[in-house]
Amino acid sequence: MKIKKSVLTLALLAVIAASFTAGAAASGTLKEIAAYLNYGITIKYDGETQNLTDAAGNRVYPITYNGTTYLPVRAVSNMLGVAVDWDGATQTVLLGKTGATVNLMETYKPYTSYQSVSRVISDWHDGPIFYQKSTTPENIGGETASSWLNLYNPKNNWAEDSNTLLCSFNIGGKYKTLTFKAYTNEDATLTVKGDNDSLLGEFKLAAGQTPQTFTIDLLNTTQLTFLLNNGVETYGIDIETYVFDAKLEA
Repeated sequence: MKIKKSVLTLALLAVIAASFTAGAAASGTLKEIAAYLNYGITIKYDGETQNLTDAAGNRVYPITYNGTTYLPVRAVSNMLGVAVDWDGATQTVLLGKTGATVNLMETYKPYTSYQSVSRVISDWHDGPIFYQKSTTPENIGGETASSWLNLYNPKNNWAEDSNTLLCSFNIGGKYKTLTFKAYTNEDATLTVKGDNDSLLGEFKLAAGQTPQTFTIDLLNTTQLTFLLNNGVETYGIDIETYVFDAKLEA
């Protein structure tokens, strides 16, 4: 916990200095400095090397200034699973919970095709999308979940021209952020889209990697869509990509 607080403190300083320059300049609190993007620093969390990314999934790097390393607050919050927001009116970085939070999977059902947990495993070839809630927790990449979305491609139902799966929810346009965990057994790209097919976030998932936590700005979208693309023909391989512990914050 002490390590997390130290990292977040550094990240907070970095974001105030670099990420919200427009608002700071308007209020006359910005001071120009000479700093360096440091490509040589490796970030590890719980022993695993991390690639820091922004809200759109783009790679970002630490900044070195006067012998001190600063980390982007959003990238670190994604890594640690801490929600982050920006209040432009008060020039305030908001970390942690700031409003009402609900579990996406337990509050909303997708309106695209899906099957429930009641389907037995022998029937899984009938469809690729599984929206599941169960009283028995599921082990997903070493973590447990009571509700989850499984973008699942059974090996006997995969075709070269159908390597993209999507599942959409109507969340009413009343939420600011979504924090969720993702896990896959095969390399994949998970994309999150909002109204009018707008891009909210895109994340590269590595096969078998410890579940990663992501936080994205929803911009009060009404339609929330998870889209999975494995990018290659994978007929003959069972592909399972999970989205779980998904929290919507107003």
